[in-house]
Amino acid sequence: MKPSSIRRALALAAAVLSIAAVPAQAQLQPTTTTTVTAALVADGGNVVAAKLRRPQTDALGHAHVGIVFMHPYSSYQNFAMCDGLAARGYTTLCVDSTFTGHPDDYYGYEQHAPAIRAGIDYLRTLPAGGGMPAVSKVIIFGHSMGAPMMAFYENVAENGPKAACQGPEKIMPCVDTNLQDLPRADGVMLFDPHLGDALATYTYVDPALEGDILTCGPRKPQLDMFSAANSYVSDPGQLDDNSASYSKQFRKDYTTHQAIRNQQILQAALDALAQHRLETGDPDNMGDDVVFHVPGASGARMWQPDTSLLKSTQQAHTLLARDGTRPVQVVSSVRPPSGNLPASSADCANSMVNSTLHGWLGAHALDGTPGQYQQTPNDITGINYRSSATSTVNGVLGFTVPLVIISNTGHYFLRPAEIVYENAKSADKTVAYSEGAVHGGTPCAQCTRIIMNDPTMPTAAANAYWTDPAGNGPLERSMNFYAEWLGARY
Repeated sequence: MKPSSIRRALALAAAVLSIAAVPAQAQLQPTTTTTVTAALVADGGNVVAAKLRRPQTDALGHAHVGIVFMHPYSSYQNFAMCDGLAARGYTTLCVDSTFTGHPDDYYGYEQHAPAIRAGIDYLRTLPAGGGMPAVSKVIIFGHSMGAPMMAFYENVAENGPKAACQGPEKIMPCVDTNLQDLPRADGVMLFDPHLGDALATYTYVDPALEGDILTCGPRKPQLDMFSAANSYVSDPGQLDDNSASYSKQFRKDYTTHQAIRNQQILQAALDALAQHRLETGDPDNMGDDVVFHVPGASGARMWQPDTSLLKSTQQAHTLLARDGTRPVQVVSSVRPPSGNLPASSADCANSMVNSTLHGWLGAHALDGTPGQYQQTPNDITGINYRSSATSTVNGVLGFTVPLVIISNTGHYFLRPAEIVYENAKSADKTVAYSEGAVHGGTPCAQCTRIIMNDPTMPTAAANAYWTDPAGNGPLERSMNFYAEWLGARY
């Protein structure tokens, strides 16, 4: 079929599905939105914005369940699920902390705990009135990097900081000032979860700068993932732009030396902290006032351009399929290549992480083993997730409340979500995968263009490919799944 014919067919399908969508939306409720920032601040939360959303009536019988949304550094005031789950009958509270917009300013998730605690406290004291019930159950929701943050919080709330984040296995123990007697949540919801701030940095560190730990030396061509000689493709406007098909040997060499450079940076930070403690005479000094700037630490993630890596899950799981069914199968990604542009990622200034000693050791450092650390089609190996309190795995290993995870197949966190699920201590745990969803949950138009081999397909037609017969796209299917999960438990 010609691309033009495919576009016409998809456009027709979208029109038909838009009609079918009407009955599917019949259960959605109108919502109200109230700004409640001042109440959370008054409770000691380091909060800059907070919106409470509720259905106008409790017709669906779910408004007694409240959900706290927050991310370590991105604003979630207008996150689609805040209103989407409120429209499905639930009470939602979407919070921004003082770290919103400042991804390099925190040294650990303990600094986010006051905002999360204030959100939980607020919902638990929300009184009944106007035909609406009081909130009796509170769930915490983490998307992307919000996942390790919420897992951290619940681990500490259930086990205390000593067990959760101050063990001898931690590179940098957490600061427990804000971690005493935290209120527990009644459940945890994760959406396309990251494996943590430290894992993110670990996989971004550029081994082409190995040996030049804190300076910008010449790049090593044999370890340069952005080099055409190593298969990187820069082809603007085309479907293979920012893609790669690295050889098995290159992948092995790359991850080995990425692990080595991470070790070098970690040792440099530990040595600098030890020296600073000697100079100050304070053995407990955390290095908060010592800058630690690391070039080549924010863009060289090998699996992003090479879509053969982290391609699938290892086991069969529920797929929220584009035809509206929920088969159980090994799930494969449909993501497009997403290598960072060499001009920015290979540039020292643009790939710099500007931190402090405490910030690097607390939020960015992770322990991995050269030779064992690898990225494969369905795994990440050789990582000691317990070495960082920012690790999602470290968090889920500790808490016991019900857990639900949805990961998106138009992105690259399929196996990471499975790793989180496999390590979760919760007896009641669920994982599902949203077909054709990008990281934020909406349809992946570029995925469709690649599947159809049509780089000029209009976005509306490409998005329609992921719409099911009931008129729901990936985001709606995910919200419906979450709503069903909540309704069955609370």
